[in-house]
Amino acid sequence: MADNNTKTLRELLGLTKSSHSALYENTRDDLLITIDCENGFEFTKQDHALAKVNSQLGLAILDPKDLSNSTSVSTRFIFGESYNLFTRKKDLAEKIDSIIPDSRNVILIGHGRRQDLKAFSSLNAKFLQYPFFDTQIIARNVLPVIDENKKTNESLRDLLTCFNCPFDRLHCAGNDANFTLRLLLLLVVYSLKDVPPPYIQEFKGKVKIIKDIAYAAVPALKPYPHDVAFVRKQRRRQLKLQARFQGPDTIARVRAERAKKRKEKLAALLREICTE
Repeated sequence: MADNNTKTLRELLGLTKSSHSALYENTRDDLLITIDCENGFEFTKQDHALAKVNSQLGLAILDPKDLSNSTSVSTRFIFGESYNLFTRKKDLAEKIDSIIPDSRNVILIGHGRRQDLKAFSSLNAKFLQYPFFDTQIIARNVLPVIDENKKTNESLRDLLTCFNCPFDRLHCAGNDANFTLRLLLLLVVYSLKDVPPPYIQEFKGKVKIIKDIAYAAVPALKPYPHDVAFVRKQRRRQLKLQARFQGPDTIARVRAERAKKRKEKLAALLREICTE
């Protein structure tokens, strides 16, 4: 069953005719901004505004006005660069406020992020004045499989899996913000199940655009350096264990095969250089 927040989001995304909420005079002017923070305790640990914090902050922004019939809409929903923050709380608050335009209404979105908002409260940033929608609470009202007494199936990972939504590298603030926004869109579309079929047909094109955004392919990401190093270390250990149970002839054959592969790779590299 859709709650008031979900109905407001339907209106904002153009999935309803009449207004379902008196919260906003012009809900079509709202920006949806998902926010996520890792190591949020750093904000509350440092009381002074000039104190530096070491944390991650992720923002993902969707302007419902961009939900047109253009096929390029889904390509705009892409990942940005992510990096650790080690800056003053005052500078961080100013940076966040500069991203959010003063001329637009804003709805903040988070996934079980009341703790994040508690951490942000020490920033005294103006973005904290905006209404906050929690995708965990929306999921409890929309999905019949969610039991609020069992938190295990309310995680971002579990809900994305429930919708077969692609994701990768959670617990990175930028990624979590991106995937939380995707989850929000899927929850709103799923909530349309309680709308009579004749009305659904009217929003069929808009629903397809929203789904295309939510299910957009995740960019190919390079493995973390420490993951690569771990795999190489495990491979070397495996080869050493195998060598203990191999005879001299087998070891010589394996070494010859490896030498041959190295020569072939070197020859291919030289050919590539010569053709450039």
